[in-house]
Amino acid sequence: MKRLLLAGMLALGCSISYGQSSDYKQHLGPHRLLVFFEPNISIAQQANLIKSSGLVSAFTHLPAPAVTICETDHFAEAFRYLNSQPEVKGVSFFIASGKHMAGVLDNFFVKISSSQYLEQFQEKLVALHLPRAVADAYIPNLYRVNNTQLKQMNTIDFCLLLQNESWCSYAAPNYLVNPLVTSNDPLYNRQWSIANNGTALQGNGTADADMDVDSAWTITTGNSDIKVSIIDSGVDTLHADLVQNLLPGHDAVSDSTDGYPTPAYDNDGHGTCCAGIVGAVQNNNLGISGIAPQCKLIPVRAFYYVLLQGASDPLPYSTSAAFADAIGWSWNVAQADILSNSWGLPPALISFLPGGMQPVNDAIATAHSMGRGGKGAALFFSSGNENDSVGPIWPASLAQTIAVNASTMCDERKNPNDCSGENWWGGDHGPGLDFSAPGVKVTTTDMRGGFGFTSNDYTYTFNGTSAACPNAAGVGALVLSLRPELHAEDIRNILAQSCDKVGGYAYDSLFFNGTWCPEMGHGRLNAYKALQNSFNYSSTISVAEDAPIHVFPNPAQSHLQVWIPGLQTGEIKITDASGKVLMAEKTENERTVLDIAALANGVYIVQAQTSGRVYTRQMAIVK
Repeated sequence: MKRLLLAGMLALGCSISYGQSSDYKQHLGPHRLLVFFEPNISIAQQANLIKSSGLVSAFTHLPAPAVTICETDHFAEAFRYLNSQPEVKGVSFFIASGKHMAGVLDNFFVKISSSQYLEQFQEKLVALHLPRAVADAYIPNLYRVNNTQLKQMNTIDFCLLLQNESWCSYAAPNYLVNPLVTSNDPLYNRQWSIANNGTALQGNGTADADMDVDSAWTITTGNSDIKVSIIDSGVDTLHADLVQNLLPGHDAVSDSTDGYPTPAYDNDGHGTCCAGIVGAVQNNNLGISGIAPQCKLIPVRAFYYVLLQGASDPLPYSTSAAFADAIGWSWNVAQADILSNSWGLPPALISFLPGGMQPVNDAIATAHSMGRGGKGAALFFSSGNENDSVGPIWPASLAQTIAVNASTMCDERKNPNDCSGENWWGGDHGPGLDFSAPGVKVTTTDMRGGFGFTSNDYTYTFNGTSAACPNAAGVGALVLSLRPELHAEDIRNILAQSCDKVGGYAYDSLFFNGTWCPEMGHGRLNAYKALQNSFNYSSTISVAEDAPIHVFPNPAQSHLQVWIPGLQTGEIKITDASGKVLMAEKTENERTVLDIAALANGVYIVQAQTSGRVYTRQMAIVK
């Protein structure tokens, strides 16, 4: 497995202001800077200025956002020198968690508690000599602000300053990150995830260790009205095995490619591989068949690859703004029913970031509650490839997302000693994992010609939880094809309740969707059972188009905030999976904070009753 890591600074006493809180300076990376040049300075001029400093050992220009990453063994001196140059708008830094890092960019997000405070917020920006904020296109009361005063005050400290205002829900920098995209690198008889016969061509696995997709196709192969957004590195929109199923796409990174990759490295084929698993065209005498070959695919570019000067492998780059935009555009503009996301970040890093990835969390919560006319878009995410047992990486760890681990052709969790022979560690598992799907030696589409992982149009060895996620998303698309009226949480419930309890693991924990084990979640997906169960499934979820309910943080520990926009009076309850009421509180506020310290770890249902209707959300407690 090509382990794709995050990108990284050290405290700088006199050159960086730390505002009201200096906690984050304990986690700064000491050898890397972000340099923002004035827009009229050419790349050649930038390079000459950096080289002339004599303080930078390597540097790389990123196209989106337009910033230069500098490696240095003289952090303080390089920071001061570069920040003093008239060609430079400002210099920033990285926050690190071990080997994982995130860069603090020259813009940030602010969410105000109500639109009535907008002018007060804008006046505050004027007082701080900052430009007026621009509203987010998809999330109510969320705004973006450019830090035009970067030479005087870093972005984090502006956020800390604004966070003290009573009308500020949160203020969070836009972070530059290297997402963990969790993968390595006329073929139907190789597709063991669809029908496993245990042959050498399929990796000598266990017969029937598959998702029974061939049986599911006797019920449905999908519905062209169901749309799956592939939020990834972009999709080869001219691939002959995909083009018939592709809808217009979107570039959340630089708004320039309409969802096509920027092919420079093998890894750029990642999104094309994911797309093929979900929706490659069937019965066209080409390559493979997707899990849901009659459904439509929406290519969305949310990250791209860059090889830093002096590095051996390219890394993916993106920002919190790009991920939030990709999710928001997918449900709001493209009206996607399912979002497939084979990427994430380690929770330890996020815990060190002031403001965290809250704008992306908001984008996910909004898609989950408001997508599909209030029924919610189903958000599938990779659990991660680090073999950690503490739970999935972010955002798969969020209760609004569906976390998918990788299984092998022998019906076991991918681990260092499994039957696949692949040398990557294994899928992240534990609390918060929903279920597992095939994630080793998966045959799928690749970028055409010399781009992508292979020299032809297909790869036989796509793997990781990157492969497991679109396998699960494809099954979700089949279920929605049969029952398009279902809610996002119904999709999770049906898939989880239909899993096969494989691998010889102890499924001895009882959760909302039945028995569960840390290694596989509720088990390995079974598409045929999911479709059978969907016939008689009755949704108990009621979501109003005009009154979505949000719960956060999710997972929670000691306190939970429940937000119901427009609420005037109502009652909030927390129940267990059986419906037993554990807490109940009347409220007359849109936002209510509940003390949940007495509740044990597990999955719960939050019910809000108002105006004779009941709205529900699933939430988790992990302490």
